[in-house]
Amino acid sequence: MQLANNHMLDFERPALLRTLELLDEGGVAHAGAGADPEAAYAPRYVDVGDWTIGLVALSRVPCSWSASGENTRPEVAWTCDPFILDGMAAVLEASLNSDLVVVMVHWGIERDNCPQPYQRDLASAWAEVGADLIIGGHPHVLQGVEQIGDAWLVHSTGNFAFPSARGPSARSAMFEFTVAEDDISLRAIPVRITSGRPAPASGDDAAAILRDLGRWSFGFTFDEAGNAMPTDEAGGCQ
Repeated sequence: MQLANNHMLDFERPALLRTLELLDEGGVAHAGAGADPEAAYAPRYVDVGDWTIGLVALSRVPCSWSASGENTRPEVAWTCDPFILDGMAAVLEASLNSDLVVVMVHWGIERDNCPQPYQRDLASAWAEVGADLIIGGHPHVLQGVEQIGDAWLVHSTGNFAFPSARGPSARSAMFEFTVAEDDISLRAIPVRITSGRPAPASGDDAAAILRDLGRWSFGFTFDEAGNAMPTDEAGGCQ
């Protein structure tokens, strides 16, 4: 579970620590928050068959508090400018101790389908030190996908179970990765959220979601089955 986000400290430190206790009691793996920075940034490792998957969770919002460079919110793993190297170190640690590294990051602007330039910059840096999948959230709408070297970047997964999803924020997707020894493929599964509940989209609705996702993606489009297909068009929010 991704715990590095802009709401993790809404009810302050005691509630955050209690959340960690409940997740541990329930056997739910989590990353991105802890009693101190060491625990917050620590990768979480999950064994799946013969593979060890390393999970790193980071947040870029809010960063308005961080200008002094002092970490006054030490319970969350931040990737605001003063703490970029801390996040890099966590990704590198995960890459040295796992077969597949997943970075989950809270970033971007709400209801904006276009990623911010820093999203691509940070993702490139994480890919360089070993990230395989970089999965973003926070905008509450879909943003595009791209590949950085062999790493996949999903800028924003949109919404899933979200009561206030309306209009564009109710048109979302799930992202399925198939991992082989030397290749990772991506499939998007269109989702429509109604009354806060997600359900597979179909027909023209599904086609429109995939078409828009391809329009926002960098170097990829999606076929009728949702498979990401390389294209010569640059795409994205140029």
